[in-house]
Amino acid sequence: MAGDELNAAIVAGRALRSAGRLQRAQISVRHGFVAAIPVAGMLALGTVVGQPVAAVTMAVGAMLAGVAWLAGGGEARPLGTMVGAALGVVVATMLGTLSGRLPWLHLGLLFCLCLVAGLLSALARRGSVVGTQSVIAFVVFGRFPEPLTGAAELAGLAAFGAASQIAVAALVALSPAWRAQRAAVADAYERLAELAAAPGSSSAAAAAALDGAEQRLSAPSLLADAGVTELSNLVQEGRRIRLSLGVLGMMATRGQGDRDPAGAPPEVTGVLRAAERVLSAIAAGAREPRTPPPEVDVNLDGQLEPGVRELVAALVGQLNAAARMAARAQDGAGLRLPVHPSRGSRLPLIGLASDLQTLRANATLSSAAGRHAVRLAVVVAGTELLIQHVALPRAYWAVVAAATVLRPEFGATITRGAERVAGTCLGVVLATMIAVALKPDGWGITAIVGVLAWATYALFPASFAAGVAGLTAMVVFLLHAVAPDSATIALDRGIDTLIGGAIGVAAYMLWPTWSGTSLGLLLADVADAQRGYLRDVLAGLISGEELADARLRPLARRARTAYGHAEAAITLARSEPVRGVDPYHAAAVLGGLRRVVYGVHALRITRSASAARRPLRAVAPLASGFDDELELIAERLRGSERSAPVPGLRTLFEEATRALPRDAAATVCTPLDELVDAINTVAGQVGLTAG
Repeated sequence: MAGDELNAAIVAGRALRSAGRLQRAQISVRHGFVAAIPVAGMLALGTVVGQPVAAVTMAVGAMLAGVAWLAGGGEARPLGTMVGAALGVVVATMLGTLSGRLPWLHLGLLFCLCLVAGLLSALARRGSVVGTQSVIAFVVFGRFPEPLTGAAELAGLAAFGAASQIAVAALVALSPAWRAQRAAVADAYERLAELAAAPGSSSAAAAAALDGAEQRLSAPSLLADAGVTELSNLVQEGRRIRLSLGVLGMMATRGQGDRDPAGAPPEVTGVLRAAERVLSAIAAGAREPRTPPPEVDVNLDGQLEPGVRELVAALVGQLNAAARMAARAQDGAGLRLPVHPSRGSRLPLIGLASDLQTLRANATLSSAAGRHAVRLAVVVAGTELLIQHVALPRAYWAVVAAATVLRPEFGATITRGAERVAGTCLGVVLATMIAVALKPDGWGITAIVGVLAWATYALFPASFAAGVAGLTAMVVFLLHAVAPDSATIALDRGIDTLIGGAIGVAAYMLWPTWSGTSLGLLLADVADAQRGYLRDVLAGLISGEELADARLRPLARRARTAYGHAEAAITLARSEPVRGVDPYHAAAVLGGLRRVVYGVHALRITRSASAARRPLRAVAPLASGFDDELELIAERLRGSERSAPVPGLRTLFEEATRALPRDAAATVCTPLDELVDAINTVAGQVGLTAG
């Protein structure tokens, strides 16, 4: 027990040290200026028309939308997150103001909203930002109960302020659509070049960049790229290149250690170096048209295994096809109206369906996001219930502090709690000094809010604590416009934030949810996803039917998503006291499962590249063995101790090799051999002994 407490203290100490860091390279004077314009502008507009409440409401809407852009470090394409946060703020404002006169209804709605906000953390930073801003709007505006008309008016003003922030970001801070399209494709090919330069590394970054490029190209846009068709083709070819690079990278590092291709066949290392050069050239040409990228010419007359030769030849063909597409896309570079303005109009629905699927998958206590949602709802609702019975002025800030401090992981909760408390105290001191020294009023308040907004948004990406300090001071002077008493407001905010922050941190310490406890289930999900992917690939191999990308791509994406969830949980578990599965052992199992999915990719690619499409029914017993062993691995990862015979995959592989036609065996035996080795390795790691 003492060891666990010491471990927790060490982790907490690291988190506290990280809270004071200022990443100077992330300070953005330009972004601070862009995001500050709507906040100060909305306050000035309300001041001109003599409506201070409307002025503050619009400024708060702009402020929350600005935080949605910059609080997490400044996204390259923030509009989706900003729009989501704005919609959440509008809905939360309506619900909060309408229910403000009915404490139990208000409490129940807050509980439900926190459940949703906590679950949104499964969508990473963008989901967390939308959920947090919605909770803040509900709590803050809920202090001002209104009938339906008044609630709609407040929500409309907040929406107008948020819309002004979004409009300024779209017009000033974002690149024109055609440049953004090319930049997205260039980013995807840069990730592919990095994958070629580091054989055996994860291809998740390249996959995410390709998904982002596809979304950028598919979204309807007034200003589109003349070469959009070729750019779309480049993205699709990039997906095939990613699979080939992953498989060849695995082969290059097999038995040599991760990212060390020494000892690999020279044809493999040669084509990987050539791939890096070509992919980098394609990326550079996508950003700024220049000399067309060269094509690849690799001698395949060496002593390569037939299956490896098929893979190398497939990658060479893919690289040359991408080079030709890039050359054609450069010819059409420029700015024009799209030929098909409605192109990709279904994309938002596709993205929404994917997000809903992710949320549904995480709506369980076995998920870190699911556990966080329950804890957030209980703690925030409990804090709200507490302040209803405590006579503290502006005590609702304690609820806001509790909601913003709590995070799904231990280290982030400690860090965020320290940052919020320290930042708030600094902001209180800053606001008090300004109020005492300048005694601002009228347009002076607008000027101070504008300067503080600029400083806040410029510093937020570099330091959450510094951003909170500026935000605290800015809120103090926003409220000064309707309740002139800056020093008292600042002191109240400081006290309430200390109370709420302490509640949030204490709640996590008393009711922790350790990521290590869910690692087994997440790894089992990876094994199940790979089992389904492999089953379909092998079914096509056995029947002789063509492997349709439309069917296999969702299965591959499911395997990649499950892998990403497990990888993220392992990263979190390494920053926490060890609970449940050892994260380092889990990382080793995940590494073995990555070899499995690369083996499936290899089988898919070599089969697709092969001219022969004959049925390979001799593989059926081995396919059944793969399925059974992956099922046993998933059961063992979920904690089952069921005793069952483990298939002898090596024996089944040898029998299949002898029964296959020679030309077919040359094509598929290399990836099948890798699958046997990878699955048996994972089985050994989870305590299963191969038959």
